[in-house]
Amino acid sequence: MAETLPDERPQQRREYAGPGFTFGIAALVVVVVGFGIWFLEIRGNGGGVEAEAGMGVVALAESLNPTGEAPAAEVGRAAPAFRLRDLDGSAAELTEFRGRYVLLNFWASWCGPCRGETPALQAFFEQQAPGLVVIGVNQQEEAETARAFAESFGVTYPIALDADGQVSGAYRVTTGLPVSFLIDPDGVIQGIHLGALTDSDLADLAAELP
Repeated sequence: MAETLPDERPQQRREYAGPGFTFGIAALVVVVVGFGIWFLEIRGNGGGVEAEAGMGVVALAESLNPTGEAPAAEVGRAAPAFRLRDLDGSAAELTEFRGRYVLLNFWASWCGPCRGETPALQAFFEQQAPGLVVIGVNQQEEAETARAFAESFGVTYPIALDADGQVSGAYRVTTGLPVSFLIDPDGVIQGIHLGALTDSDLADLAAELP
């Protein structure tokens, strides 16, 4: 009777599950990578929307930058300057609101938490004006979509259209919406809030404003 020799590669035998399993994993990897590339293209450049000349992030004049450092989406740094179209098609610039506090709110109509916070933002805007303005920056949606959203919630504060996502990129905002920045009258970021602002959050903010 022939002696059975021990398997010199038991681990390799256990790990190999056949060609079907191997090809299945390879296909899954291809799908995941392909989806990742598609997602980054869509969210990174506005889904093919080309930047309009003169719109998006613009240079901030040294006379409007009290920090002496380059603008950045960080507390204590000058807020990145931008020029965007509003719902009427006019060009609006962040620097137009110098001398007032600005609550810059990045949002999209598909974002549930954005929808949840909008009534509170509108009420806050009505109570604080003219000492503070809320600016809603719509992230990469058609003007008609943003307009329908604003009308359905009775929004009267300015809405800026970040069609190609350039401004969102400058503020390091991706798909984690909503995100809000409190900018002081000198154009310096004083606070960053990730997620929906509640009535309590806004009441606390109002109490801190002069």
